[in-house]
Amino acid sequence: MSIENLDKIFQPNSIAVIGASARKGSVGHALMHNLIERGFSGQIFPINPNHKKIGELPTCPSIRDLEVPVDMAIISTPITIVPQIIKDCVAAGVGGSVIISAGGKEIGEPGKKLEMAIQKEAGHSGIRIIGPNCVGIMSSRSKLNASFASQMPIAGKMAFISQSGAICTAILDLSIQENIGFSYFVSLGDMLDVDFGDMIDYLGGEADVGSIVMYVESLTNFRKFMSAARAVSRVKPIIVLKAGRTQAGALAAASHTGAMAGEDSVYDAAFQRAGILRVKTFEELFDCAELLAKQPKPAGPGLAIITNAGGPGVMAADTLSDFGYEPVSLSTETFQKLDEILPPYWSKRNPIDMLGEAKPALYRQVVEICLNAKEVNGLLIISAPQALADTAEVAAALVDLIREKPIPIITSWVGGVDMQKGRDIFNQAGIPTFDTPERAVRAFMDIYRFSKNIEILQQIPSRLPRRPEFDRETAKNLIREGLGTQNYLLTEMEAKALLSSYGIPVNRMEKAVTKEEVVQKAQNIGFPVVMKINSRDITHKSDANAVFLNLKNENEASKAFDKIIWNAHAYNPKAR
Repeated sequence: MSIENLDKIFQPNSIAVIGASARKGSVGHALMHNLIERGFSGQIFPINPNHKKIGELPTCPSIRDLEVPVDMAIISTPITIVPQIIKDCVAAGVGGSVIISAGGKEIGEPGKKLEMAIQKEAGHSGIRIIGPNCVGIMSSRSKLNASFASQMPIAGKMAFISQSGAICTAILDLSIQENIGFSYFVSLGDMLDVDFGDMIDYLGGEADVGSIVMYVESLTNFRKFMSAARAVSRVKPIIVLKAGRTQAGALAAASHTGAMAGEDSVYDAAFQRAGILRVKTFEELFDCAELLAKQPKPAGPGLAIITNAGGPGVMAADTLSDFGYEPVSLSTETFQKLDEILPPYWSKRNPIDMLGEAKPALYRQVVEICLNAKEVNGLLIISAPQALADTAEVAAALVDLIREKPIPIITSWVGGVDMQKGRDIFNQAGIPTFDTPERAVRAFMDIYRFSKNIEILQQIPSRLPRRPEFDRETAKNLIREGLGTQNYLLTEMEAKALLSSYGIPVNRMEKAVTKEEVVQKAQNIGFPVVMKINSRDITHKSDANAVFLNLKNENEASKAFDKIIWNAHAYNPKAR
């Protein structure tokens, strides 16, 4: 991995805008406007052979004509001339470039050839490239908006990296609404050069980055990514929304950035092993990002739920149960303190239902008791609309009490217009707030899962029970046979035999070619079993509906055999 010259992109002293334009509504005009209006203090050089000036700045026909060195070039020309522009940038000693232009590998073979031509011109010069097919980048530290996005993020400690420009601008818009700060916004696009591994490595060393949030459609260099993520996630949380989980999603990703998504379970395992928290929806990504930006990580799953209505408390408890946890059991001491101040008919358990007449003063008293309870690792405060107390006044009364505490505190003011004022008060105070209890609990559990991932990452793997034994001759024969096949692939059984020959433990597998063999070998292994097709011509078994799990008896195994053979034949009639 390399972070060479990335400072020239994110902390530049001078920028050339190749394709700068005076025409409003064009990308070249938006780039110039954002650089100037957002406060970048370095030199800006518009490059356009058709204009003498753009705004107050004189233009140059080519970057080769500049008499001073330039740290970074932003390119927004048609992609067909980008290879020549990169060649000119190399000759001019430019350190880094952001290629906004679309039309690369996402359009197919012609685009791939153009990207190869760009890569060839960059060669081993050391110039770094972000893009093509991206929105651009932003750095709060440098007051740099080298993008065509219309807004600048609020300054903060979180970095956002995305393959999708639209996701970048959507997160940016929401972050301003929710008062969440970012130090970097990076749209990577097609990742011709700079990829997720490079960015994680670079941001890991930046003092103004406290956490990293990513939208991923595909990864390129897995080894580099894993190495960077495992090192950085120990000290800075990394959250990822990996799109393309389904076959349809993977095909959409391919048409979008030219990415081909891999088997989703592989990504799951890789993210967990790298200490990364994976989320599955855009809403969850943003909720998790908000909690990370505003709250500490929980020491445990012990969540106390305070509410003025039974229903929302039940919803929160149900969501917690979906993650395999229950609301924390209150200690005798905590229970007694609550019983002294709450109405006689309060819930007498967690969730702590204070009933509908709960006033601001009572909320404060209950919250204080829970904050001092040793069993509580996190606090969810819920308010539903009611006529007996102003929920905005409740929010205002709690702000000073719950800000910057050592445990995560989340609020959920449930409802619409009547509850918005309370949510606005929390947002302005930097306290995470959600419109439903389910979202609040999910965000809390995501952060807790991240903490557990880091624990796993820091564990020393146990030793194998015995010294590994190597069978190099078997390994050599298996590889030779694999190379002799038409598609150069090993079957699953062959692959596991190869791993086993290097002393790597694998689960037991048996091959059966008749229904009778299936029953006999399943009995020998012991139920339940998994059955799947064994064919060199069907590499993605689940795509062929040729995998059956948790078969509990002979009858189920026998029926599964017929279904697997039928489905495999329907999927590929010529498969061996």
